[in-house]
Amino acid sequence: MKEREFVEFAKSAPVITAKQVAALVGDAAYAKLYIHRMLSRGVVRRIAKGIYTAHGDPAIYASHIRYPSYISLWFAFQHHGATTQVPKIVEVMARAAGTADGVEFIGTRHFWGYGPSRYSGFQILIADLEKAVTDAVVTRRMPGDEIAGAIEKCDRGKLEDYALRVDVSSAKRIGYIAEMAGVFLAGVHDRVVGDRNYVHHGEPVERNRWKVIE
Repeated sequence: MKEREFVEFAKSAPVITAKQVAALVGDAAYAKLYIHRMLSRGVVRRIAKGIYTAHGDPAIYASHIRYPSYISLWFAFQHHGATTQVPKIVEVMARAAGTADGVEFIGTRHFWGYGPSRYSGFQILIADLEKAVTDAVVTRRMPGDEIAGAIEKCDRGKLEDYALRVDVSSAKRIGYIAEMAGVFLAGVHDRVVGDRNYVHHGEPVERNRWKVIE
């Protein structure tokens, strides 16, 4: 395979794998040598074991390294127009924590509320805004004011449905932040009202019905 053909192939996909290269050149041993040559020339970069990319923007390849996985949190907020902050890394929800080139994987069991979206000419897997809000509360990795601002843009029914699918402590925090944003999630309150436990928010809070404390 000529280098020009390889470059075109590599740029046409978010990631390429060693198995794909072996299929193209017809020999696994030669594929390793060929990949090493392309790495040394800077044509591609290794981002995980057996996975390479020709792209510099981690959002292009972030949701194509592990399966299942999807982009969430800061980048998802930005993608959906819910923040003006520019994330330094792309946060990806996956089965286990870890890192890759410009990507941080965050462990989760909640693989729902995400789907394909177009970004820079490629398909990425990304949380819808309501799931990004839910992930932000569950992981406690984003400030409450950012979450409240995003809630104002959320579909109320979908957000309530998602809040009912997570643990009670997270549901309380979602209910509290939503109410601070002017959205009362009655169904969520019905679920948590009988729970006597207080949950910490990690930020100053106002007097509330959710048993959320600082």
